[in-house]
Amino acid sequence: MTPRARASRVRKLRRPIRVLLATVLAPACVDPLGPGDLLVGTWSSADATLIAEPNGASLTIPCVAVRLAPIRLEDSLTFHASGVVTGSGALPRVGDPFPLAGRVVRNRVVIPYPWVIPGPGEDTLAPGDRGIHVCNA
Repeated sequence: MTPRARASRVRKLRRPIRVLLATVLAPACVDPLGPGDLLVGTWSSADATLIAEPNGASLTIPCVAVRLAPIRLEDSLTFHASGVVTGSGALPRVGDPFPLAGRVVRNRVVIPYPWVIPGPGEDTLAPGDRGIHVCNA
């Protein structure tokens, strides 16, 4: 193999490596969330899925689906969003208001359990969608 052919082959091999590195490293360069930012992404747990987009958000918990206004982060990365129930197996009823409060902790979203989920406490939603939530109504 001539030196010129070898150099051309090395250049061709470096290109995919550069693309791979850019793909892997680019997300690490994204600025962290701060007050005033819109929450955008998908988070879920065994009991809830939150899909937040610039034009609004949806929350799905057992037996209840909610459409929310866009979620804008406040100081300390907390948020308050108002919404309306769009699907329900029992209470609350479709059309009922549904307020949601929560906070962002690193890459997770923490929300208090709504009164429709038995038990005190809060739910920590991790990035990604974990699937369908079962309604035992």
